[in-house]
Amino acid sequence: MSLIYHPLTHSTKHSKANTMDKTRRTVLFSLLVVFTLLTTVLSKHLCNQDDKKALLNIKKIPKQPLSPCLVAPQKRLLLLCGDATVNHRVISLTIFTGEISGQIPHEVGDFPYLQKLIFRKLSNLTGEIPPTITKLKHLHFLWLRWTNLTSPVRAFLSQLKNLHYLNLSFNELFGSIPSSLSLLPKLDYIDLSRNKLTGLIPESFGSFIRQVPDLFLSHNQLSGNILVQWTETPLQSFDVSYNRLCGRIPSGGNFQKFDYFSYIHNKCLCGAPLDSCK
Repeated sequence: MSLIYHPLTHSTKHSKANTMDKTRRTVLFSLLVVFTLLTTVLSKHLCNQDDKKALLNIKKIPKQPLSPCLVAPQKRLLLLCGDATVNHRVISLTIFTGEISGQIPHEVGDFPYLQKLIFRKLSNLTGEIPPTITKLKHLHFLWLRWTNLTSPVRAFLSQLKNLHYLNLSFNELFGSIPSSLSLLPKLDYIDLSRNKLTGLIPESFGSFIRQVPDLFLSHNQLSGNILVQWTETPLQSFDVSYNRLCGRIPSGGNFQKFDYFSYIHNKCLCGAPLDSCK
């Protein structure tokens, strides 16, 4: 038997070194992913004690609609606690699709680090948005959709200065839209569609502090005209269909970029993209 010896060239050494480096990086990345997943899974068991107390206070309210959710959280309540950077405080609370009734408890304001609050598909949830919600100074996502909330849209919502997303659609909200919503400096999205809102679209909606958010106001009872001044605003999304608006759709800006369905079924709106005014 003859043995053949192949000397290891510099290029071969370099290739093997690269392979080892890639393997090492892959292992380190995999460990990082596993650690991140474990941290996420374990974080729900590390919720801050003050936030746990707030949840218990919600549960103890007589005939409180949220108690079934807390008894069976895997079905109707999603709770996300942050990591150590926020001392494991509750940062997200979602309650959905349950046979619950009553009002949103004022204790929802007792989660000082809450960033996201969602109540959806709760047909027996009634009453109004509690003013204690203004205590949520870090809130940036508020979704109260497909419930039977019955109140005006309160002006105190303009105190939520970090709010980016506001969805109050598919409720029984009534009254006028508060002009103070335009004071929200970070707002990107407003959906107030499918309520019973009346009055004019606030003139201030043409002059939001930062930019005009996406506006969805369809299926209400809003009246008046679409203001000409709005042609100077960079609207990106706009839907005022199924209201009682009248007059000519202003020419200019982005108004003609929105399709027919953004304006249909109003009392007497006219002009492109609808039929010409007579």
